[in-house]
Amino acid sequence: MKRKWLLATACLLLLFALTGCGKTVEEQIDSGVASAQTVFEENPQEPNTKLEGIELYVPSGYKAENSEDPNNFIVTKGQDSYILFVNQNETEDSKLHYQLLKDDKTKHIIKEETVEFDGAFGFTAVIEHDEEQFELVVSCGGIKMSTISEDKNIDEKLVDMMTIVRSVKLLEK
Repeated sequence: MKRKWLLATACLLLLFALTGCGKTVEEQIDSGVASAQTVFEENPQEPNTKLEGIELYVPSGYKAENSEDPNNFIVTKGQDSYILFVNQNETEDSKLHYQLLKDDKTKHIIKEETVEFDGAFGFTAVIEHDEEQFELVVSCGGIKMSTISEDKNIDEKLVDMMTIVRSVKLLEK
């Protein structure tokens, strides 16, 4: 199983290396959404970080910490900040976050994809925030991660975000 994961990761890294230079925003979005879907359907990474009430996998270069709100966690990488929201009352097949996004008519969704796999529901969405910024959102059940991003590395951010979201495990209280 580890060999399969290593091979998939190597293929994704090779894909990023070969196509990472000079991609348009549209190409980054298409690639990122497709790759996030693939990550959703793979076995989640084993957690390597423990926070208040959850365990999660934090990729190299990222830092995760608690916030004042027990349902929100802050994840950072360099200048980029992400909000990880964990609704412990929602199950893995919950579509709540997706319905809330779709019902918000103020959001201009550029691209979205849903996925259902092994009893879990998830989605990836890119929303126009302004001319040069985009809101990136990934979700699995009651767990959602979002950030505001410039038009660089959108594809890589979506993959990392889905990797983190899929790894979250709730701890018994």
